[in-house]
This record gives sequence, C-alpha cells and structure tokens, in this order.
Amino acid sequence: MSKIIIFYFLIIFSILDAQNIEQEIGINIGMNSTKNEDGNKFKNPTVGLSYQDNKYIISPRVDIDYTKVNNDYANSLVKVSVNGVYEYENNTYTIPYALAGVGYEYVSGATKGVFESNAFVQGGAGVRVDLEQDFKARLEGKVLKIIGGNDEGNEFIVTAGVSMPVSKLFGETKKAIPPPRVVVPFEPILIPTPMPVKREVVVVNNDNNECPIKISAPDLDRDGIPNNIDQCPATPCDFTVDAYGCPIKTTLKINFASGSADIRPSSEFQVSQFAEFLLKNRGSIVKITGHTDSQGSFAKNVTLSQRRANSIVQALRQRGISSARLEAFGKGENEPLTSNATAAGRAINRRIEAELFYPKGR
Repeated sequence: MSKIIIFYFLIIFSILDAQNIEQEIGINIGMNSTKNEDGNKFKNPTVGLSYQDNKYIISPRVDIDYTKVNNDYANSLVKVSVNGVYEYENNTYTIPYALAGVGYEYVSGATKGVFESNAFVQGGAGVRVDLEQDFKARLEGKVLKIIGGNDEGNEFIVTAGVSMPVSKLFGETKKAIPPPRVVVPFEPILIPTPMPVKREVVVVNNDNNECPIKISAPDLDRDGIPNNIDQCPATPCDFTVDAYGCPIKTTLKINFASGSADIRPSSEFQVSQFAEFLLKNRGSIVKITGHTDSQGSFAKNVTLSQRRANSIVQALRQRGISSARLEAFGKGENEPLTSNATAAGRAINRRIEAELFYPKGR
C-alpha cells in the first residue's frame, strides 16, 4: 500500500512546474497516538510525504501519511489531507508556523463500530529551520479529530522531517544568458517578467533618501501616488512603485570588494534594513539581481554577479526571510546604468537590484 501511495505522489510532482522554487516536497517520520481515552500512547510509527506551494500567504499543503497500528482494532492507517500553513517570519533561522486542514483516514483491518474509516479535521503547529541549499528541517505536532465516528477519540501525531524545492528533486535547468545590449545612460530598467496580475507601472527615479515632493496632491510617503489610491502608504523613498503605490524595485547600495562576493561590514546595516522591510511586506516575491562593471571577462562577470546575488539571498535568509520568497540572478555586465569608461560610472554599474512581485492570491 505504501509503495502505491509513493508512486502516485511522484506522478503528481511530475506534472508540476519542477523549476518553481515556491513548490516543495517533504518527507517526515514520527509517532502516532490513537485511542487516547486512557492517555496518550505514542507507539504507532508513521511516515509521510507532503507537497507545499509557498506562493500564497497561507500556503496550501497536501499530506499523505501511513501509520502502522499496534493495537487490536486495526492494522494500519492511510491519511490524505489538505491543509493551510501560515508561517511567522522573524529575524532568526527558525520560523514557527500553524496549520489546519481536513482529510480522510482509511483504516486497514478496521473493527466495525470501534475503529473505522472516516473523514477528519486537524490542526497543529511546528517550527521550520532553514538549512543549506534551500533544504528545510521541520518539527511538527498535530491533533486529529474524527468526523462521524463512534467516539473514536482524537489522534495525536508528532513528526520530524526535511523538505526541499521540487526543482532539487527533478533537477534544475540552466538559464540562458541574454546577449549584451546598449542602455541609455541613467535610464531606469524594468526587467520584463510574466505577472499574474497586469498593472500599469509608474517609474519614479529615487536616487537619494530625501524623499522630494513629486506631485501637488496629498502624498504621505512622497512616492508620486496620491494618498486616495496609494495601497502601500509607507513605501521607502528609494523604491520605484507601481500604479498602486506599492514598491517594485530598488537598488541596494552594497559595497563589494573588487572581484569578491563577500558583504562588507559597512553594508550589513542596509541588508538588515531591507530584511526588516520584507518582514513587513509578506505578500511579495523578491528577485535579487547582481550586476558588474565591464572590467574582466564576460563569463567571469556573470559568475561574479551570480555569487553576489546569492550572498544577498543568503544574508536575507539568515535574517528570517523565507527562502521561498527569494530568487537570485546574475546579469554580469549586460545591463549597465551608465558608461563603464570612468571609475565613477563603473561604481554605479556594480550594484544589486531587488525587484518585488505580487503573485495572485498574495
């Protein structure tokens, strides 16, 4: 039975977008306590698989669990459930979360009137710890209540496991590097990306933190969008915004040494500020893009820019930002903001850009 469950579970994954970092698969083991009228007895081993899609604030998760029952009422249990998971982002490696869901429990070797197959509701809580390479460790506890049974009581389940992006399971494909192109000096760049919700984009140049007045209408955060239509009224002034006043892009002034991807101590504060901003704006997916000047070979610059973007992503993860929200890209010298002919121009082109997207449902 368990082999059949795993077979169908993998078929489901094979039809999903395996390159989507927001989708993850997990495996867990633990103990189940059934027939708890006389106290909890965690003596039934359980193993399970899960699939979770993190592109929503409340992430949908499908669980399939198999439990070997060590009593006289049944032989084994197979549970299939659909749950909603809410994570509480914070400034640590550990992310607590809560979940609730419904499902169906099939009882093999059931005892009629005592232990039978039924639907159930469940709730629980857990903690997630981010590991290297986008892997995550989880410790979770759940309480399950049978619906329509003959006073079968509750079930208590405690599990531990690991999860990883679906792309790790099926392998990642390398992204093609676009050819170099000429950009008009100081022209703002918006990288075309498919968006679930089409919005008119208003580009605002914010090259300082003084927040100058841009329009005559009331504009509390001075982003150029009137207060009566601004849906994000506390946008930092160094962000460009969309037609709703919500932040979509900023340049992080990260100070990297020449040829290095290490974040200098002088730039740690800005990374922390950006992390605090993301913790207050949970509905966004964040694309971190590294850029270099034209010194050095084209291939090395692409690699260096990717390493720098990865460093920022790792630093944000260390400050409590969910890895499911973060993507890193390296553009090398492909998209300069100004000429590389001068030292000042090269300094402008060596940059990290952060773009925020708001998928449907967030």
